[in-house]
Amino acid sequence: MQHRIVINSSIFQVIIAVKPITLVMGKMSYKDEAQIETLQKLGFGCRIIVARFPEKGWKLCSVKAICKQVDEHGSATERNPGSGQPKTA
Repeated sequence: MQHRIVINSSIFQVIIAVKPITLVMGKMSYKDEAQIETLQKLGFGCRIIVARFPEKGWKLCSVKAICKQVDEHGSATERNPGSGQPKTA
């Protein structure tokens, strides 16, 4: 990580500039989403799902997003009609 420290002596202000880090997580597979959906419907919470499958490398926020999608739409793997990419693209 690169740091750049700037000190303004006239007002004794210290500014630390940090290079932004972009975390990239691979797309979750259809099978993973279906597995999370099934576990959530069986009554498991997001933290328990992440804790039981550490080898998958799922982030808690990703599992929460899938569980939220299941709660709102009934499924994490099926799309509503018209919610995909336009046909003209």
